[in-house]
Amino acid sequence: MHAIRPVLFLAALLLAALCLAPAPASAAAPAVPQAGKPVQDAPQAGADRTTVVNVQLDGTDSLGARLSTRLKERFNQSSLFRLNADEERDAPELRVLLNTAPEFPGRPGVGSVYGVCWVFSQGKGYLGYLLAREVGTVNAEDLDALVDKLVERTDGIAAKYGNLWK
Repeated sequence: MHAIRPVLFLAALLLAALCLAPAPASAAAPAVPQAGKPVQDAPQAGADRTTVVNVQLDGTDSLGARLSTRLKERFNQSSLFRLNADEERDAPELRVLLNTAPEFPGRPGVGSVYGVCWVFSQGKGYLGYLLAREVGTVNAEDLDALVDKLVERTDGIAAKYGNLWK
């Protein structure tokens, strides 16, 4: 019992010494902005990341046609994309290949199955490069959410493979 007291005393003494020691300079509080250097108040222009997109539909169902139309409208409204409907243009583009079919052929208005492939094309006459693909089902109520998801995924793919457009 008497041997434990000196060990506890030394541990307490060591702990007190560590608590009272000055903190190193690297662990100091965050630096306060220096006077005389104004902070930028206006937003900076970001990197020019406008991606040329070409949406191509292959399907006969009405829900797939609405999906394609809304997707084109959303790309056209966005400042991140430029819709390229002219397939004769010889420039690099991201092709969004959309294939749709009725989920139930006897009830075409219930839902659709879709497949999307994102393909990079260097230009007319070049072989496309598959970047990503996705399949799923959609109904009329979830159409806008799917359009948002596909536009977001397209932006992510364009950012990930941005070196292809340079």
